[in-house]
Formats: sequence, structure tokens, C-alpha cells
Amino acid sequence: MATFRDPIKSSLNEYYGKLKKTLEGLTPEELIWQPALESNHILWTVWHMARVSDRWANSTVLGGSELWARDGWAKKLGMPEDRYGRGETSDQVKDFPTISIELVLEYFDATHASMLAMIDALERSDLDRDVYAEYRGESLNIGWILGHILTEESQHLGQVAYIRGIQRGLDG
Repeated sequence: MATFRDPIKSSLNEYYGKLKKTLEGLTPEELIWQPALESNHILWTVWHMARVSDRWANSTVLGGSELWARDGWAKKLGMPEDRYGRGETSDQVKDFPTISIELVLEYFDATHASMLAMIDALERSDLDRDVYAEYRGESLNIGWILGHILTEESQHLGQVAYIRGIQRGLDG
């Protein structure tokens, strides 16, 4: 019997699978190529997507610690624990650490698994519950948060696919 969780988890799994497929075969140079000086590159965008999943699920909805700090991902990826990607300057994006996409995807795998576990732990009534998003300084509805995650992550997937397309064309 389907539950409210099933379409949410299906959507999360679909965009994450498409993201991994979109990344296949890209070179380290292609991953950090910026179509314009004010643009994010693919590697930064994928890292940011993982951070978004981690923060929303583990900190905001569950009220716990982010995997980024708790499981040492900040240290593994050579970044400060307070780095999130929101509001970064073009210089910060350009100077993003040289890290492998495989390591970023290991972190993303962990955050994706935690997102799915968070959804499994929710009851239907939780969708109407508000939680405090400390980094935004406001209370937000969990139902809204889930919709926002799906929208934001899908937009970022489109950005990654677009940058890949610019570099490799339609058949790349």
C-alpha cells in the first residue's frame, strides 16, 4: 500500500540517479569549468546539493547534527564546518578546493540516505508541523520544506545538465 512517503522518496531517488548519470565521464577540468565568471561550476553545485540535503534533513527537520560536522565530512573535504554554499562570492566558488567528485558523491550518498531515513521517520501529521530553520532565522512547515528540497535539487540538477551540455553538446 502506497503512503505519502512513496512519491517523495521516488522523486528524491529519481533526481539523484539522474544527477549521477549526468556526472558520468566528466573530467576534473569539466567539473570546475565556469560558463561565466559569476557562475557556479558543476563540482561546487553538486557539493552544495549534498549540503542542502544534509542541512534540511539532519539539522532543520530532525533537529540534530549535520553529517558534515558529525561524521567529519568537512574535514575529509578540506573545508570549514560552517561552509554551506549559500551566498558565496564568485571568488569563493572559483577557489573551491580541489577535491574528487567521487569523494563529494560519497558525502552525497550519506546525505541522500539520511534524507530517505528522515522521510521514513515522518508521520503524515508531521507535514503540518513547523520547525525552526536556524540558519534562515525562521520557522518553516515540514511539508513546505520537502517541496522546497525537491524543487531546489531539481533546479540544481538542471544547472549541472546544462553546463555539461554546453561543454559536450547534446550527445555528450
